[in-house]
Amino acid sequence: MQTERLYNIVSNLIVYILAFALAIGLGALIIWGFLGINPFYSLSLIMTTALLSYNGLLSTVLYLVPLTLIGLGLAICYKARFWNIGADGQMIFGAIFTMGMALFMTRYTYSSLVVPLLLVMGIIGGAAYGLIPAILKVKFKVSEVLSSLMLNFVAIYLMTWLVDVTGPWKDPSSAELQSYPLPHTYFLPYEYISLLAITVVAIIIISYLYHRTSFGYKLKVMSSSFQAADYAGINKERQFIMIGAISGGLAGLAGALQILAIDHLLASTFDGIFFGYLGIFVAWLAATNPVYIIFAGLLMGTLINGGYFMQAISGVSVEFVYYFEGVVFISIIVFQLIKPKLRRLLKID
Repeated sequence: MQTERLYNIVSNLIVYILAFALAIGLGALIIWGFLGINPFYSLSLIMTTALLSYNGLLSTVLYLVPLTLIGLGLAICYKARFWNIGADGQMIFGAIFTMGMALFMTRYTYSSLVVPLLLVMGIIGGAAYGLIPAILKVKFKVSEVLSSLMLNFVAIYLMTWLVDVTGPWKDPSSAELQSYPLPHTYFLPYEYISLLAITVVAIIIISYLYHRTSFGYKLKVMSSSFQAADYAGINKERQFIMIGAISGGLAGLAGALQILAIDHLLASTFDGIFFGYLGIFVAWLAATNPVYIIFAGLLMGTLINGGYFMQAISGVSVEFVYYFEGVVFISIIVFQLIKPKLRRLLKID
């Protein structure tokens, strides 16, 4: 057992090192060959600006939190081979529920319970939206890949309508397509501390569910084989429903935090970098392990935040980050093929 665990650690480490080395190497050639810019200086800007400066680190946290929360939910889905591609829509629905309740609550006297209530509304909104593809899969055998992906567009267009020129939430004093702003009393207090605290609590809860409960045990069985799950008497349909709600709830929480701590209003440009799709990369980069999600989220947040600094300072477009993400993702899949050869090299039976 210890030999097998050591093999998994070593083989995964080699795969990730090779994937990142390939992405960095190709990226350096592209930057130098097409732009004539020192690639090592440009790439070093990503780390130094996003992690080694105070303001840069704070900005990185604002990417880390939603990526980690969404990645946590998707990791649970992918453990059970429930291919949720709809975290973007679930995050938007969480933001819509949060904003709707906030606009409703402005009619009444402020209470210290408003912010927790708005966070809960975000979770409810995301969970409700996450249940739709799960129910469609369980009841009507509809592919969750298709339904969750299409629901992203439904959420985007609903959000756009709400803040459109004639939309019910449109702020008439603004030239932009955005809602009325939140009152300052509705802002998340101690935003950076609160964001990190909520993220850590979410990781602890999901890790406990995965490692210490029957829900987690059933996930592990379903991850290995649906036939084994049937043999063990596991109700896969019920698991899919729970997974859809939990995953959607985490994405909805990310949407609520985006409203309460960062944007303070709902705009047609909400989630402009598509956190839901980036969360897929985070979940796979962490090998769908809840504990590793925060490190994958930190890496992705660093790349995105540092990418904007890199663009401003060296002239290399922030789009390079998405190239890097794609090459790493594909490389990890390809380099998985070397694992059997590595097993033979290490003489592991």
